[in-house]
Amino acid sequence: MQKALIIGNTGFLGRHFVAKAKSIMDLTNINSKNCDLLTDKIYEYDNEKYDYIFYFAVKTEAGGYCQSHPGEQFLINQKMNTRVLDYWYTKQKQAKFITFGSSCSYSDDSIKKEENYLMGPCETGYESYGMIKRMLLVGLKSLASEYGMKYLFYVPSCLYGSQYDEGDKHFIYDINRKICDAKFMNSPAPSLWGDGHQRREMIYIEDAIEIIISFLDKENEIINLSTGLDYSIREYAKNICDIIDYDFNNITFDLTKFVGAKEKKLVVEKIKNFDFIDPSVGLKSLVDFYTKNYMKGDLK
Repeated sequence: MQKALIIGNTGFLGRHFVAKAKSIMDLTNINSKNCDLLTDKIYEYDNEKYDYIFYFAVKTEAGGYCQSHPGEQFLINQKMNTRVLDYWYTKQKQAKFITFGSSCSYSDDSIKKEENYLMGPCETGYESYGMIKRMLLVGLKSLASEYGMKYLFYVPSCLYGSQYDEGDKHFIYDINRKICDAKFMNSPAPSLWGDGHQRREMIYIEDAIEIIISFLDKENEIINLSTGLDYSIREYAKNICDIIDYDFNNITFDLTKFVGAKEKKLVVEKIKNFDFIDPSVGLKSLVDFYTKNYMKGDLK
């Protein structure tokens, strides 16, 4: 059985990946509790020679963090990334390094194809985070070029699905929470950021993991990880309203809030033949998980 080091197994993507991959790989899991990446602790993981290193760890948050803490975000992530890449180079050259970028690294007006990832300014409002991810890719490409090391770099759109927690704060969870709370908990009518016409793309978490695992034989590539289909915030909200029978007309839209790019659809030619889960099915799983666990008091 092939061996893999999982760096960051407690976040949304890391948790789901480990749950799927543990039956096909021998996994070593490290996270902030047993390995602070701002120290040299990671260099102690040299007793095994890994076939893969999966690097999921990142310091970021939704809801305005990128705009309010660009310096903190830059410094922490650059320190982590540099240390992890040096660990790969000094201790695990044989391992294929698999990690993740961000669609925020693409320019606002660019065609979001992989060859454009390092071109132009990053998305407005996300310059720090977008550049951090670009620099991570440059590090991978540089080590591959000089030392023959192998990597895969995925650029996901918004990942969504069930089995999430409060730390998973992409836009769709906020929309779902506000609408479900208004329906079932008598909370105030939902107020969503922007006019609702901004368009976003999502990929169901199980689809994303299946693609990651099925593409393990590829190397030294950047791969957009999404469906190629985008919908407006209003459309996502209306779908959730239909699932739980809530009146969409109760929702208001706050034009004073930061909304980011008007659209950011990725070009997904490299995975276009994948059979993706229908968004309505994926959203229902998200709604069912939230309502079930919230009412039980399990979702803190």
